[in-house]
Amino acid sequence: MISGSSQSTRIIVFRVLIFISFVTLLLRYGYVQLIQQDVYFKQSERNRIRPITLVPPRGIVRDRYEEILVDNVPAYSVYAIPNELSAPDSVFDLLGDLLNRDPESFRQIFKRDRRGLFQEVKICRYIDFASLIRIEENKLDLPGIVYGIEPRRFYPAGVKAPHLFGYLGEIDEKGLQSEEFASYKLGDVIGKAGIERIYEKTLQGKKGFQIVEVDALGREVSVLDQLQSQPPVPGLELHLSIDAGLQRYLEQKMDTLRGGVAVLNCQNGEVIALVSKPGYNPELFAKPISEKAWKELTSDPAKPLYDRMVQSGTNPGSTYKIITAIAGLQEGLINPDEKVYCPGVYRLGRRSFKCHKEEGHGSVNLQQAIEQSCNVYFYRMIQKVGLENWAKYSKMFHFGEKTGIDLTQEYSGSIPDKDYFDHRYGEKKWSKGLLLNLTVGQGELLVTPLQMASFALLIANRGQGFRPHVNRFIKNPETGDEFFFERKELLVEGIREDVWDLVHAGMFDVVNGIHGTAKRANPWRIKVAGKTGTAQNPHGDDHAWFIGFAPFKNPRVAFCFFVENGGGGGAVAAPIAGSMLRYLLREKKI
Repeated sequence: MISGSSQSTRIIVFRVLIFISFVTLLLRYGYVQLIQQDVYFKQSERNRIRPITLVPPRGIVRDRYEEILVDNVPAYSVYAIPNELSAPDSVFDLLGDLLNRDPESFRQIFKRDRRGLFQEVKICRYIDFASLIRIEENKLDLPGIVYGIEPRRFYPAGVKAPHLFGYLGEIDEKGLQSEEFASYKLGDVIGKAGIERIYEKTLQGKKGFQIVEVDALGREVSVLDQLQSQPPVPGLELHLSIDAGLQRYLEQKMDTLRGGVAVLNCQNGEVIALVSKPGYNPELFAKPISEKAWKELTSDPAKPLYDRMVQSGTNPGSTYKIITAIAGLQEGLINPDEKVYCPGVYRLGRRSFKCHKEEGHGSVNLQQAIEQSCNVYFYRMIQKVGLENWAKYSKMFHFGEKTGIDLTQEYSGSIPDKDYFDHRYGEKKWSKGLLLNLTVGQGELLVTPLQMASFALLIANRGQGFRPHVNRFIKNPETGDEFFFERKELLVEGIREDVWDLVHAGMFDVVNGIHGTAKRANPWRIKVAGKTGTAQNPHGDDHAWFIGFAPFKNPRVAFCFFVENGGGGGAVAAPIAGSMLRYLLREKKI
């Protein structure tokens, strides 16, 4: 039996404990409500409100006549918010079923790109509207999964110029570490090639944000207009020098061929058309490309990813004879009136070097040799000109260096000189036969078709050239301000007028002369000058070339047509040039 005093003591102890507990709770309540108020209020607000990133429309791309070449359509991407993703495995499994994708890919991306509790992780790009509806219908079972609207590229003009346009892709870790992309974050889409890459900062625009209120399940309830938001700033418009009509026409003419076309404006170096075939549909990269599609592109023996106009280094064939002619005339080493007899073959020591005309051209002077593309004449002349002068004038015309076009991965080409041959074969261990190959555009000489178009422009303008460029001007669509591309001259100085006259006369006869090798390039309504070339190819059929300019007086366009494994330049490349010139005349663009 418990005594009265013992029971009284227990009651007192119990009351003291209750009092202490109450005081502790009161103090804690005061601490939370008064001292830690800001901390817990911010945490509460963070659970209640969510900042939504607003992705700006990427700048559209237009041609020289304002036709839209590259535009945007709304697309939906899926994000995961780590703080709200309570059961990631089950959520990703369900999401995989809804989107018909492997849930493991979501886990890998989420693990790789996660940067904090509240930073969204883009786990899937560009789902269709039907998939978005399925996500909305299962929202209660997908806590932490949200979607965002962002622009996706499409190509309304029907111009399939993937090497020119380039493509977009998500930025990688290496890109994030570069100074250029310091303001970007994982999941952001950037230009990876072509104009999309070169003009990334112009086209990208500036992100905005909006504050929304969410419920306990993470569903958006309302937009909190009273909290500050920032609208996105659209990217600037890029107006290209490309003529969409001409580009479409040439893409169709070259559709079954390998090679390409470059057409330049003689007055400023603007690229009016730039075609490389075979290519691929740029829509393939408008959304994440499948592994199967990528494998097909990379394993295709036709190499559709390869830009033949800018990246390829190949022999220019007889189009390069013009360099020997200019060097010899300017240095006083070639007499333009001197006749050389061509029996169809030239013998140097024990070797025979053939002319393209087996029975020979008979006696020809310089102008006739250019018109008929006589190899034997130039075999004889290059020995007077010599390797040193040939290399000097090649470099004077900017061969062996990049043109500086505003596109990615341009190849500089290669101009072999004495140092090159001494290094490769040993001093005094290489023969004159190498020199004979160079004068007809063979051997170690490598150029790009774009360089040859630029060469044609320099000839047309008698030494006044320009850096080729596809950017005509950049326009701010909100203010209407226009920022024109700054032209850069590429000059060839010191060539006498009589030298230009002789070269022009020879190239005029190539198209218009009785024995010209490019009669099929003649559109008849205007006069054209050009030079054909057939480059031997040890791995297959010869490559066909044709360069030129039109009209002959006051040239407006210079061009290069290149058909890989096409055969003769006069038979294959020149007729396409003639067709193009007739198109320009028909459309009253020349």
